[in-house]
Amino acid sequence: MSSHDVRAAAERLRHNVVTDPVAKSATVENPIQVVTPDGEFDSWFVPLTTAEGLIGFLQLEPDLTLHRYSTFERPQPVSVWLEPDTIRAHAKAAAAEGEELGDPVLTYRGNRDRLTWSVPIRSRPNTIYVVGDHVEVAPTS
Repeated sequence: MSSHDVRAAAERLRHNVVTDPVAKSATVENPIQVVTPDGEFDSWFVPLTTAEGLIGFLQLEPDLTLHRYSTFERPQPVSVWLEPDTIRAHAKAAAAEGEELGDPVLTYRGNRDRLTWSVPIRSRPNTIYVVGDHVEVAPTS
């Protein structure tokens, strides 16, 4: 399935489920794969942005049906949610000196609605979880 297919499905769903005029006119960004804690494909995260930042998202099932639509109380900086270099920099600030980090992947903790970026620490069985500006080091599940 192509990124174009996912975005097109998100556009259709947005017109059916979104009532807020700001979210209705927001830009539908490129989808990001959400993986299970075991690394299997779970769903699609489709960000909605405006000039003010990330205002919400659609989470689509693999068959492109709606899992959920969510908005933030205030727009979030796009960089802390969508830019791997920024996510990696937040993780690096929480890592011990000299620790080598893996690539960020979008996953969840506990249930599928607790999305988080996971940045593995290669030298030990820990992961750094990044959600916006919140960063936590925890054992790898």
